[in-house]
Amino acid sequence: MARAALGIISLARNDADLALAERLFDNLRNRILEGLWRHGEKLPGTRVIARDAGVSRWTAVVAIDMLIAEGLVEARKRSGTYVAWRGAGRREDASGGTAAEALKPNVPFALSVPALDLFPMHVWRRLQARRWRQMPTAALEDGHKEGWPALRQAIAEYATTVRNIQCTADQVIVVPSVEAAGRLVAQVLCRPGNLAWIEDPSTPNTRAVVQSAQLVPICVGVDGEGLDVEDGCRLAPLASLAVVTPSVHFPLGLRMSDARRRRLLEWAASAGSWIFEIDHTCEFPFGSPSSRPLASMPGAKRVVYFDTFGKMLFPSLRVAYLVVPRDTVPRFQDAVLSYDRPPSVPNQIILADFLMSGQFAKHLRRCREAYTERRETLLRSLRAQCADILSVDAEQHGLFVCAHLPRGVDDVTLARKLQEAGVVAEPLSASYVRSTEDSGLLLGFAGYRPELMRDSATKLAEALRSALSVRNRAVAG
Repeated sequence: MARAALGIISLARNDADLALAERLFDNLRNRILEGLWRHGEKLPGTRVIARDAGVSRWTAVVAIDMLIAEGLVEARKRSGTYVAWRGAGRREDASGGTAAEALKPNVPFALSVPALDLFPMHVWRRLQARRWRQMPTAALEDGHKEGWPALRQAIAEYATTVRNIQCTADQVIVVPSVEAAGRLVAQVLCRPGNLAWIEDPSTPNTRAVVQSAQLVPICVGVDGEGLDVEDGCRLAPLASLAVVTPSVHFPLGLRMSDARRRRLLEWAASAGSWIFEIDHTCEFPFGSPSSRPLASMPGAKRVVYFDTFGKMLFPSLRVAYLVVPRDTVPRFQDAVLSYDRPPSVPNQIILADFLMSGQFAKHLRRCREAYTERRETLLRSLRAQCADILSVDAEQHGLFVCAHLPRGVDDVTLARKLQEAGVVAEPLSASYVRSTEDSGLLLGFAGYRPELMRDSATKLAEALRSALSVRNRAVAG
């Protein structure tokens, strides 16, 4: 149930509409930041807010859209608007989240946390304030299902110049998430019940995306060169789709070899199948050249490319994109996804400004330097304190480290023990579908300053030794 919007400061009617919206936005924002509305709680409807504040409903809608653009609230289709901001330092939130969930944004070594401390908030606020002063009414409508035109153009230029993916704006489709992208790709290019290759190991999210798209996942092995195409051909030679992460495989951190990439493209062409390329964090190569996306290679006419700005900027932005093959553009334009709310258009407009002004490239340069230092800090700390327990391949890529444990160690139980000690680490074995003897911990480093990383590595080493000592005594007994 939504809480009544009582106590909102009454706003004078003789101010300009936008000034009223900005004041109402500030008022609502303060209530969220002060904890009066908590994470997961539903906000009152815009009619209730408008009546309580003494403004028009249009003013209330604009204020809510500004909250969405800030990432403080999220809109759920046919449900309402909910608080997305968690607050800091709480072990439990109002939505009933676990202590681990509350720890993840603030405590090493959580995955998928970018360097929020480096994000140029002052630049984003300036762009946001300028845009809201001249926001077109069309930005508040539900149209633009392929994305705001200026953002699509900016993405096409970025993909062409930086990723070498030759494309135009009409090939770019803006989506809120990889889940939405997967459902869209499946709807346009596959049929319910079709088979889809997925990497094993991979993220549980990948399996969920394929299943939610009404496809049947076929787990294909991964070796030192990436997805084992011959294994896939043996299991399901006529699968309709292959979901792959060639630039940075999760969770092993390896890159797909050029020979394996060519073989995958050959399979797709001969089988009449499609490749869904998920490209994460290839902007951060750590001393080696960036790998070439599949979508940029000769013969990549059956590759749909996906990337997200959430991993490069901030997760609550919820703006990602597809680059689709030119021949499929009309089919994607005709597709209608009624169950996925598109990203906030005001957010898209501000992001377009951020890209075209050069601020995005500047931010990436800062992140590259910081991530290199943070990665080296983590590797040095692990070598100094955990070399007899954890082994790490220095050639890994990505914004995480896959640290292998000795055979026979239960990494799931170990990760739970670490959580109790205040350290967040994901177990490697949980990424596999088929049985495996691989055991390890996945450690994110991007979101944490070096000094915090060193302190947390010490806690990690102490917790590891304590947990393994208990295990060894139990085995000996």
